[in-house]
Amino acid sequence: MQSLLRSVRKISRKLSKRLTKLQVKLQSGKNPIIVVTFGMFLIFVGASHYYQLRILSFRGPLAMAQNAQRGELPVQITIPSIKIDQPIDVGTIQNGVWLISYEHPTFLDTSARPGTGGNTVIYGHNKKVIFGNLPYVSIGQNVFIKVASGKIYKYEIYQKDFVSPDRIDLVSPENKEDLTIYTCWGLFDSQRAVIKARPMF
Repeated sequence: MQSLLRSVRKISRKLSKRLTKLQVKLQSGKNPIIVVTFGMFLIFVGASHYYQLRILSFRGPLAMAQNAQRGELPVQITIPSIKIDQPIDVGTIQNGVWLISYEHPTFLDTSARPGTGGNTVIYGHNKKVIFGNLPYVSIGQNVFIKVASGKIYKYEIYQKDFVSPDRIDLVSPENKEDLTIYTCWGLFDSQRAVIKARPMF
């Protein structure tokens, strides 16, 4: 009986030492499986964030509209025919990256504000809750943009394009009143679905 107790104690001490060593390895990051798994997770999160930040960008420099600071900021976009009714966030371009909201459509603050005679650019991810239905809108349908004061601008869609990301002419400043809304499209979001609408006065 005594020898059995000694054996149990000996095994218990060995297990306790091994558990302590494993705990120290986990806390110090010396366990290679944990380190590799955590490293791969960080790389995946970083790559995903990098991809999401850039996925809606057009390739090439984009000029700022001359009237970018005039007028009121858009705060709401509604396209009844495809059940889009979303608040609008404001985004800018920093170091060539278009900063995009993950929850709502985003107004590009270097573009013209509604009613100021230029090209108003609004973009959003192609998630169902944002602009997932945008590629299915039809020419002739209406878009409503509400600005900060509550005034609503009404537009009619006259053009729909599926283009490569280098077609920056579609989102560049213009000398006419226009609304450009777009999202990603195609395999691996390699294209842009771009909708152009003109104001209805």
